[in-house]
Amino acid sequence: MNIVDTHAHFWDVERIDYPWIEAGSPFDRSFSLEDYQRASAAVPIERMVFVECDAHPRCSVVEAEWVTGLAKADPRIQAIVARVPLLADDAAARLEAVAAMPLVRGVRDNIQGQAPGFALHDSFVRGVRDVARCGLHFELCLKHHQLDETIELVRRCPEVRFVLDHCAKPDIATGLREPWRSQITEMAGLPNIVCKISGLVTEADWTRWEPEEVLWYARAAAEAFGPERIMFGSDWPVNEVAGGYERWFQLAKDLASAWDQRDRDRFFRGNAERIYRLG
Repeated sequence: MNIVDTHAHFWDVERIDYPWIEAGSPFDRSFSLEDYQRASAAVPIERMVFVECDAHPRCSVVEAEWVTGLAKADPRIQAIVARVPLLADDAAARLEAVAAMPLVRGVRDNIQGQAPGFALHDSFVRGVRDVARCGLHFELCLKHHQLDETIELVRRCPEVRFVLDHCAKPDIATGLREPWRSQITEMAGLPNIVCKISGLVTEADWTRWEPEEVLWYARAAAEAFGPERIMFGSDWPVNEVAGGYERWFQLAKDLASAWDQRDRDRFFRGNAERIYRLG
């Protein structure tokens, strides 16, 4: 089995500013390409997609340039989702800069952490449409309680290709299933979006989660989107706080164990090759 990891992060706290990292937290250090290679050594990763790490807006282009350099050290890095702060005064220039980079396939500007209504702000919607005009997709990072407005964003932008990260981060820790399941099904009914099954273990209790409680959400998302619109992603190194790479990969294999070979290949490799336009 050859795997495309559609959601890998690396960060360098000496090189780039990450305002979200709290001093003394498990994430308050650099996580390098070499760290990723060690963490995933037992997993047959054939290709990977780097996803921006919510660096300070002034670092967005620098981050994409840095990872472009890392791809020379590990050519498995075959795509980048870059950050562009769409409400910034220089958003157009930043978008133009990242769109010119050969490995950039998509753009992300996190909805998570923003005030209600952010996803439907006129300037944000225009920015998302500008991403599509540059030939890139827009990647969605949000929490489950922001699904309503994000569904409306996707509906308003039928010309934009969207990728939903982490199944919209359902509240697994408290076992909340509705309205997440109904909303994820509504989201999946829109034809211009696909879903990464990733990042779920960190929405559960980090130290006490059980496979079946996480798998319920993974199965619900897979059923809603169908085999042609789901992808595997690790969300490393965020998953280190909830068991690490290998434990998440085992959970993903458990999810796919009941599928036929064609659907397993789609989930772990084929859909990612199409959506990220991997060579």
